[in-house]
Amino acid sequence: MKISPYRTSYIVDKTYRITLLSTILTALTPLIATLVDGLFCSNMLGRDAFVAVSTTLPVVNAVGILTLICCRGGAALAAGRLVKGDMDKAQRIFTVSLITSVLVAILVALTLWINIDAVALALTGRPECATYVREYMGIILLYFIIIPFNNTFNDFATNEGYPQLTTRAVMAGCSANVVLDLLFIGVFHMGISGAAWGTVVSGFINLCLIMPYFLSGKSQCRLAKLKGDTWSILWNNLKHGFGFNVFYIVVNAFMLLGSALVLRVAGIEGLTLFDVCMQIQSATFSVVVGVCIASISHVTYLRVVGDSQGLQRIMDSTRNLVLWFYGLLALLMILVPQFFLWCFGLTGVVDVAMARKVFTCYAIYYFCFCMVSVYVTVVLQLAGHVGAKIVLVFSMGIITYLCMLGLSWIDSDAMWMGMIVGSVPLLVASLAFGYWQYRKHPGYTKFTLIDRFPKYIRLDYSLDYEHRNIEGIKRDFRTFADTCEMPEEIYKKVSQAGSMLYHIAQEHRYQRLKYLDVCFVEMDDCFSMTFKDCGQPFSPLTHGISAQSFGADTISYRYMFSMNVTTVTWNKPQSVSLTDEG
Repeated sequence: MKISPYRTSYIVDKTYRITLLSTILTALTPLIATLVDGLFCSNMLGRDAFVAVSTTLPVVNAVGILTLICCRGGAALAAGRLVKGDMDKAQRIFTVSLITSVLVAILVALTLWINIDAVALALTGRPECATYVREYMGIILLYFIIIPFNNTFNDFATNEGYPQLTTRAVMAGCSANVVLDLLFIGVFHMGISGAAWGTVVSGFINLCLIMPYFLSGKSQCRLAKLKGDTWSILWNNLKHGFGFNVFYIVVNAFMLLGSALVLRVAGIEGLTLFDVCMQIQSATFSVVVGVCIASISHVTYLRVVGDSQGLQRIMDSTRNLVLWFYGLLALLMILVPQFFLWCFGLTGVVDVAMARKVFTCYAIYYFCFCMVSVYVTVVLQLAGHVGAKIVLVFSMGIITYLCMLGLSWIDSDAMWMGMIVGSVPLLVASLAFGYWQYRKHPGYTKFTLIDRFPKYIRLDYSLDYEHRNIEGIKRDFRTFADTCEMPEEIYKKVSQAGSMLYHIAQEHRYQRLKYLDVCFVEMDDCFSMTFKDCGQPFSPLTHGISAQSFGADTISYRYMFSMNVTTVTWNKPQSVSLTDEG
C-alpha cells in the first residue's frame, strides 16, 4: 500500500541524471581522444592520417575495455560495501582494482611497443598508412599508462557519490584535447604526432583533477593492505567487470574484423566510410555504457531499500532515453550522410550515393545493437538471466559479421546489407525472449525480484523547502499513522525527528535545490523514516545527533550517489502488528 498524491522521488531522479552524465562522460573519455584526433587529422592531414587514427581506435578501445573490466565491477562492488558500512572490504576492492588495471595497461603497452612495426602494417595493410600508425601509436602508448588511473578514479568517485567531480575532470580533459590538437597540428605543424601528444596531455589533465580527491583523504576508498581474500576479490571484480563491458568487447571485435573485411572487399573508399561509422560509434556509444552503469547502480540501491516504483521508473527512463537517442541518430545518418562527410572533410572525396548506402545499413545495425545492449545488460542481467545476456550480445556481433562475410561473396554492395540481415532478427529475438518470459509487452521486462520485496505500508513524498506542500503532507502523515495504528508516543517522536532532520537538510542544502525526499515505512517489527537530500555531505551522527535524540532505536547515515541518506527506526511495541499489507 502506498499513500501520496504529491511529487515523489525528486532526489533519486536528480541523482540519476547527475550519475548518468558522469558515467557517459567517463565512458567517452578514452574514445573522445581518437574521435577528436580523427576529425583534425582528416581535415588537416588527409585521408591516410584519418585512416591511421581510425584503425588505431580499436587498440585504444581495447586498452580502455581491459582496464574497465578490472575496475568497473570493483567500483560497483565497493559501492555496495560502502552502503553496508564495510569500509575495510571496500578499500581492498579499490586496491585490487587499481593494481590490476595498471598492470594490464603496462603489459599491453610493452607488447605493442615491442611489435609496433608489425602491428602498424597489420592494422592498415598499406605502407603509407602504416607510417602514420607507427608515429601515432608510438606516442599514444604513454596515454595507455594514464587510462587505468583515470578509469579507476573516475568510476570509484562516481560510485562513491561524487559524479560532479568526475564530470568536471573528464570535461576538462576533453576540452583540452580539442584545444591542444588545434595548437599542435594547426599552429606548431607537428602532424599526427601533435594529435597524439594532445591526447596524452589531455589524459594527464583529467588525472591531475581527479587524483587529489583520493590523495587528500576525502575519498572513503584508499590503498589498503591485502588479505587472504585477494583472489576472491579479483575474481569478483573481473566477473562483474566482464558482465558490464561485454557489449564493449563485441563492439571492438566487430570493428577489427569488419575493417579487415571492408578493406579487402570494398577497398580504401569503403574502409574510409566504414571508419566514419566507427568514429560516429565512438562519439555516441558511451551513452549505452553510461545508461547501463547509472541504471544498474540506482536499481541496485532501489532494490535494497525496497522501492519497486522507483525501480520501474528508472527502467522506463533508461529504455526511452536509448530509444530516442539512437533512433534520432539513425535517422540522421540515413537522411543526411553529407553532414558526416562534411564533418570529416570528405566532401567530394567519396561518392555520396555509396556513403548513403553504407550509413543506412550501419545506422540500422547500430540502433539494433544499442537497444539489445541496454536491454540485455540492464534488464536480463539484473533479472538473473546472465547466460541469455551473453548469448544475445555475442550473437549480435558474430552473426552480423558472418552475414557481411557471406554476402561479400555475392557482391561488394551486398556486403553492407549483411549488417541489417544480422542485426534486426537478433533485436526481435531479444524482445521476444522478454515477452515470452514474462508475458509483458516487448519493450519492457519485469524484474523477478520486484515480487519479492517485503510487504509494507509506505508514505513517500518530495518535501518543498519553501513549505508550499507542508500542510497536505502533515495530513497524509496523520493518515499513515492511523492506518498503521502507530502509537501516539511514537507518532510524536517521528514528527520531532522529521522536523529536526528537515532543518539540518535545509541548513546544508544547495540553493538551487527545491525538494528533499522523505519516506515513512511500516514493516512487521518497526517504523522507519528516511531523509534523502542532495546538499553538502553532512552526517548528523558526527554533530551531536543520536538515536536517543529522537527516542529511536537506531539511526544510520550514508552518502551515496550524491545523496545524504539518513534512516531512523523505532521498534514496535509488542502489541502492535501490521494490519494492512500492500
